[in-house]
Amino acid sequence: MITQKKHALLPNSSTDEKARQDFTGQLGKHIHNNISPGNKLIYDQKVLPKIILEKGRNPKSRHEIRKYMNGEPFYQIASACQQKTQEMMWNSVDESIHRQREKLIHKAKGISSGKTIGSLNLDEDFIIPSYISENDHHHMPGGYSSNLLEGDITAGALYDKGAYIYTQGLFGPLMDGIGKAATIKIKSSYPSLKPKKILHIGCTAGASTCAIANAFPEAEVHGIDVGPALLRYAHARAESLNIKIHFHQMNAENLSFEDNSFDLVTCLASLHEMSLTAVQNVFNEAFRALKPKGLFLVSEIPPYEGLDPWTQFVKDWDTLNNNEPFWGKMHEMDLCYVAQSAGFNPNNYKDGFGPGVAEANAMSKSVEVKNEKFMGSTRGGGNAWYAEITK
Repeated sequence: MITQKKHALLPNSSTDEKARQDFTGQLGKHIHNNISPGNKLIYDQKVLPKIILEKGRNPKSRHEIRKYMNGEPFYQIASACQQKTQEMMWNSVDESIHRQREKLIHKAKGISSGKTIGSLNLDEDFIIPSYISENDHHHMPGGYSSNLLEGDITAGALYDKGAYIYTQGLFGPLMDGIGKAATIKIKSSYPSLKPKKILHIGCTAGASTCAIANAFPEAEVHGIDVGPALLRYAHARAESLNIKIHFHQMNAENLSFEDNSFDLVTCLASLHEMSLTAVQNVFNEAFRALKPKGLFLVSEIPPYEGLDPWTQFVKDWDTLNNNEPFWGKMHEMDLCYVAQSAGFNPNNYKDGFGPGVAEANAMSKSVEVKNEKFMGSTRGGGNAWYAEITK
């Protein structure tokens, strides 16, 4: 795995901490590539024949397969190993952050209180949506909403450094692969689009937002998320990299921006973290905030439609094993219908595959990018899936 590029806010790891982080990363890779494939053998040799014998037919859905696979010891052990290794990974990073948290908070405060090119707007009365605050997505301790002490940056640091290990470095040295891939898609599909004002929904630690800002240097870029610690980190991180972004603590279901404000709105790998009602509300607000002829670009894990039940079962592992309760249902949604319900013309909707994070960072030979052997998401491997809607 390539080395993550350092910046002012990235937590340093001691020799022992780095060894632990490297170990958990490689252990996770071993489980994904060498243990998880055994689930297909169990399915082919035991579960599928059992379903056919009992039902007189092939399985109808991923849910039916899950009922049988849940009783298989190998699947139980493989899933437990995958889940526990992931928890070990987060904890190994949390150890580094805890050791230097006060120093990182002091550094972030110093950057934010000095001469800045962007801005940070937090709301003391902000209510974090329950679908975020009550769930530690992908087992990240505290999830996106944790705010442990005054000036806290833990959630941002944990996501930035932990997700790098989680994705096996696939998102690139600056963790900006999703944003880079999206801008490649935009520039290739909409070469005449020269956005003056951009909104990025679900900015987390700000890496993808930085990639968007770098790709469109003439644009005024705004990034929103719900966690204050995420946003403090994202702001200080962007300032340390000399990238101008305006960060806001804001619910994408109820934007504070005026109608017809943005030429481009992006929501990258974030919809699956939201309730189904929230997804519709986000589309409603994107439509309202977009200028006429503006573009709303969504990137996501591909929908389940057209996939055979076994493939759906594999991709749906995260729903019940990775603290992603909306994962499966969201990937069953008809986003064209959601867009139409928000006010978009369905004739202006299209979706399909496009550049992925490995392509965006020219990393195809550096890391495993196909990851067909995973149970659950490919974590960025292969092409990305996009929904593109113009107003």
